[in-house]
Amino acid sequence: MNLHSLFAAALLAAPAFAQTIAWGPVLPTLAVTDVNTNGTLVVARNLHSATAAQSPLVHGVQFVGAFAPIGWTNASTLAMNGSTTGDAGFDLLLSSARATSATTPSNPTGWGAIRIDNLAPLTVGRTYEIQCWFTDQRLGNGMSALYDRAMTLSSAIGAVTLAGGEATNLGTLLQGPLSAPLDGDPDNNPALGGADAVFGSHCTGAFTRTTATDQLWLLVQGSHPLAANSLRSHLTAFQIRDVSPTWSSYGAGCGTVTLALGSLPAIGGTFMLHVGNLGPGLPFMLTGIAQLNVPLPLPEFVPGCTALASPDLVDFLGGGGMAMWSLPIPNNPALSGFQLYNQALEFGALLSLSNGGAATIR
Repeated sequence: MNLHSLFAAALLAAPAFAQTIAWGPVLPTLAVTDVNTNGTLVVARNLHSATAAQSPLVHGVQFVGAFAPIGWTNASTLAMNGSTTGDAGFDLLLSSARATSATTPSNPTGWGAIRIDNLAPLTVGRTYEIQCWFTDQRLGNGMSALYDRAMTLSSAIGAVTLAGGEATNLGTLLQGPLSAPLDGDPDNNPALGGADAVFGSHCTGAFTRTTATDQLWLLVQGSHPLAANSLRSHLTAFQIRDVSPTWSSYGAGCGTVTLALGSLPAIGGTFMLHVGNLGPGLPFMLTGIAQLNVPLPLPEFVPGCTALASPDLVDFLGGGGMAMWSLPIPNNPALSGFQLYNQALEFGALLSLSNGGAATIR
């Protein structure tokens, strides 16, 4: 992907993230690489029923075990039914789940509720990703077919009233959109005797923290294709990651020109950089998709100059001692994680370069 194809064309728009969770597609759980590692880990929990916490390390993420949300006291520990992903830590994570303690199991269940804003600090204005897993490959008894159970995800803002781990006052709260159902075992193996290659389902959502005081609840509703089946809401594990846009300065400039952040590269927003200490020359912004470290010991440059960003785009900045450069970021979540590198250049008696800037779009 190059900068021209990225920003010159009109990209499909997507709504900005709100404080309720917007869910992406439900995907089959196949291997440890399903565990997202983008951004920065905030919290990861293994809803294990054991008294002694089992905290597996999966794809570099430590899932703290024995997590028990209020009212979730039922549990399973054999959800993998003897099959393996090929990774012991992932097997341990997927083998267990907690469930609500609702007095009357039903199909579909009520909405099991897990408060997530109090597990770790969530900063106002930052965007977070939440990834949830549900696995159950057990055969079950008679017509229950545990491997056919599914869990639908949602979220709610406000003070939830709980009964057996289920929210009873959703009508008074702001409830977010629903995910597609997470099938406990999409390939129905090993329950049906075949080779197992799919180990449940997972789904990733995103939200932006807009206030410091609102309670944020993850909601889970269970269902089964057999109407007579009774069940409780279950969840296997989840993690929350900070995937906000970032910018950092790197390298040293030559001459007086400086580069500093104006506004972060947020999807649907405008990325801005401040160029300072300009002289009477002609200033330009270099924008690239590669970070460089190329010394330029040439007579036309100020001594000690280093090229720090590939010049895939070159924009004239104007003059007058300082300038502001801006780049609109299309409102498209596919851009999340894309990196840009910048460096300001001034043509004067000698050419001078600023420090570099590294941006990650989120």
